[in-house]
Amino acid sequence: MASSAFGWAWLPRELLDLILDSLVEFTDYVRFCSVCKPWRLIALGEDESDSGYHLRHRQRRCILKSCRNKFPMLVIPTKHNTGDLRSFYSIVDGKIYDLPLPLPCETRFFGSSHGWLFTIDKSFVITLVNPWSGKTILLPEFKDPWGKYKDWLDDYDKFPGKAILSSDPCMNPCGYEIVIIYLGSMELAVFRSGDNAWKFLTQKKDYFFCDVVYYKGLFHAVNHLGEMGDLLMVRRFMKLNENQEPADVYKCKTVDFEVFKLLLSNDRSRPTWVQIESIGDQALFLGDNHAVCVSTSEFPGCKPNSIYYTEHHFDEFGYVPCGADDDNGVFDLRNQSLELHYVPDPSHKPLLPEIWTVPNFIKS
Repeated sequence: MASSAFGWAWLPRELLDLILDSLVEFTDYVRFCSVCKPWRLIALGEDESDSGYHLRHRQRRCILKSCRNKFPMLVIPTKHNTGDLRSFYSIVDGKIYDLPLPLPCETRFFGSSHGWLFTIDKSFVITLVNPWSGKTILLPEFKDPWGKYKDWLDDYDKFPGKAILSSDPCMNPCGYEIVIIYLGSMELAVFRSGDNAWKFLTQKKDYFFCDVVYYKGLFHAVNHLGEMGDLLMVRRFMKLNENQEPADVYKCKTVDFEVFKLLLSNDRSRPTWVQIESIGDQALFLGDNHAVCVSTSEFPGCKPNSIYYTEHHFDEFGYVPCGADDDNGVFDLRNQSLELHYVPDPSHKPLLPEIWTVPNFIKS
């Protein structure tokens, strides 16, 4: 296998340029990047021997980066018996793509934002990983500062619940911020680029945070009552499996969604939520990731007026933990119907929970 990869890496540059020039679909671009590191550097325009490359190709690649990398792909369990590859499922063409993404053993994802994946290991070391550019950012150690939740720390699967970036660290390396929901959705932690440690926020009353969004320069934390949020709030209804045996955690299935729009008044009075029946040609992608909204007119194969969702691998009341159930699908707001968007293969390694990520090839 090593000699084969070595051979691919040393194909004539002129031939690789011809191949790149013939690519039309973004998914073909992903395939090209996944062959080997030299091919990825060439595709991203970062090859050190690229000084004489035609401007026409450079401009075309910039278009690919800016216009073709907006559609979320689903990180799924891989069929490979190796920790060096990760599988990504495309809703647009229904195909699976493998990308090199070496991670230490017993590392899991718990968030996705701006094309970056948040990973944590058993030592509570959190790392930002961009699977598309290969760049990584090591963050400070993440520990409960008060020690009042020591029992939670014995299970790193349950410690951090969700993480959101204010901006792409490559585009704003000195000004990005991170908010993490942790400890059963009861606490928030903040990190600003350049800090040496996390800042742990205390709450005056018990909140169970469901989500956090970044809007107009501010983070907005949404609790389970939906008291504050972004322009859109999605309420997810789940049904408990009544036939299962009593347990510490229970399996649930999504049965319905409701979408609300936040109306802001000019006189700065209290904003109000108004339920809406349609989101037009838009599609929402929800789960443990940074919520994403795309126009389906740009992506044939994606259902308009729909919500693509994955299982919440951590919930404020202990329901639906990682690996307890496969609750993913697409909800059609027009006819109020549910169907699967991806059927997991039980033979594939359940290394990581399924999570949406948006391709991001920017590398500083």
